[in-house]
Amino acid sequence: MGIDAIDGLPHPRETMNFFGNEAAELALYNALQSAKMHHAWIFTGPKGVGKATLAYRFARRYLGAQASDESPLSSNKNDPIVAKIANGSLGDLKTATRYDPEAETVKRDVSVAAIRQLTNMFSLKSSNEFGRRVAIIDSVDDLRDAGANALLKTLEEPPKGAVIILIANSLGSILPTIRSRCRVLSLKPMSDVEMKQFLPKYNYAQLAMANGCYGRALALEKYDVDGVYNLIAGYLNTFPNCPMEKSFALADMARDEAIFEIIFELLSNWIYRATNAGTGGDIKEIEVGESAALARLTSRIPKEKLFKAWQSLQDLRGAVANNLDKGAAILEALKIIKKSLEIK
Repeated sequence: MGIDAIDGLPHPRETMNFFGNEAAELALYNALQSAKMHHAWIFTGPKGVGKATLAYRFARRYLGAQASDESPLSSNKNDPIVAKIANGSLGDLKTATRYDPEAETVKRDVSVAAIRQLTNMFSLKSSNEFGRRVAIIDSVDDLRDAGANALLKTLEEPPKGAVIILIANSLGSILPTIRSRCRVLSLKPMSDVEMKQFLPKYNYAQLAMANGCYGRALALEKYDVDGVYNLIAGYLNTFPNCPMEKSFALADMARDEAIFEIIFELLSNWIYRATNAGTGGDIKEIEVGESAALARLTSRIPKEKLFKAWQSLQDLRGAVANNLDKGAAILEALKIIKKSLEIK
């Protein structure tokens, strides 16, 4: 599986379902139906919100797949074009990512060579009667100056029938010269109500981790997010007792990189929710009576102190990239939060 897919889930080019962001899908459909299709688009939004899924959804229809009636850009799953896109064999569709298929390695950025291979497609004759071709860059966040300049030439003089889609997790990462030549389509996280509609069995801990992104929610499904949170709450919500065995259990679980990331996100989420509870705000309880417990812990703690603890967690998380032991990082994170709850 390439770098442009979420681990444990089907590749976006194989994914037929699309949840949420109906307005974005409709905007693309209307553009497809118009007399003049814009040649370059930026799909922006958080990871897992469906940007790449929507890009391939559009590509199927733009390149001639038969429509189905589920939603504006749905395609007939039995259409040959759908099958060719799913297995990566359609010559009219090319992608550029950090993955190097020849070396079977993931590079630090989307290389100039990857962009040139992508744009070379436009010099070839298309296989469809409309002369249409689609290029997808996933993601443009990983595009450095040399690659961006190579892409810019094509954006300035777009070939007839070409559509270039840039997947961006952060719009601010895109050079102004590229952004000015593209139409921006922003995909938004779903609300808790929408997420519950599509994922009725998910609890608040799982939904909080997903941050309104359906793909991220599915990727987290194989992990015991609720169990991890119960350990965190069993340690922090009982302050000043804080049973050490729970902290050691979390540190031991952190050997798994995915669990490590989950623990850190839940710790950050715990600080946010505890701060809200301490200032009289409403929070959605993961455990019965948690609102009162968190309010008890933080009602007399300055918000600035809690924010400083949150910031220290982000710094600590970054230090792990510099080979800090993950288990030690979790123990240090718990120590930081515990210290922020102390009243002098």
